[in-house]
Amino acid sequence: MSDSLNELKNSYPDFNFENLAKIANVEVKLTAQLGKTKVLLKDILRYQPGTLVMLDNREEEPVDIFVDSVLVARGAVVALDNHYGVKITEIIENSK
Repeated sequence: MSDSLNELKNSYPDFNFENLAKIANVEVKLTAQLGKTKVLLKDILRYQPGTLVMLDNREEEPVDIFVDSVLVARGAVVALDNHYGVKITEIIENSK
């Protein structure tokens, strides 16, 4: 048994981990959010190809990683084989 699973079992002694196998293959949506901003609708109506939209995150700041809209981690954006990815740098404890 992995250390992570043992740690989970110790943290949640009343949880029936045998039932976890029943849902382990459920697909969930994972989203990495580069940043956000507020804009006026009138400005969005002027957008065209080439318009630059500035986000609140700086280049060196971690991105937020959500599982079905719940913040679970943060990470650094990476590029590999012409694809973007996120290298996990922090796990969010007690996400809700």
